[in-house]
Amino acid sequence: MKRIFSKARQSNAPKRATTLIGIISISSILSGFLLFYTNETLNLNVYRSYCGEHGLYGKSLVLLKDSTFRFSYNGCSQSKGYISGTWNINGNFLELSPEIDDDLLDSKYVLKDNALLSLKKTKDEGFLDCSN
Repeated sequence: MKRIFSKARQSNAPKRATTLIGIISISSILSGFLLFYTNETLNLNVYRSYCGEHGLYGKSLVLLKDSTFRFSYNGCSQSKGYISGTWNINGNFLELSPEIDDDLLDSKYVLKDNALLSLKKTKDEGFLDCSN
């Protein structure tokens, strides 16, 4: 059964498609601006960012200007983990007070040049400054 549309309906179809494409395009552009602004705002709050690796996982430690930190890690054989807490610099030491204790994060590190060196573990357990 063949359906026949009037000429008025046939001429409106391309206009609706163009309007839909325009709305999708504008929404995508606005979403991009929002993501950029959010990322820039978060970067203004970062005091210093450190990264490191050990075995099969990567890790990052982000110190925020409000004296809180975010530690995250991920790897091939384990799901991503996340720990937050507060930090304090006391002389040449960075002291972390995590909300939850974790074996991958020490509570005290030595600040040396562009690195954080663990006091309890081997030198491979530290972090390098990756702020730049």
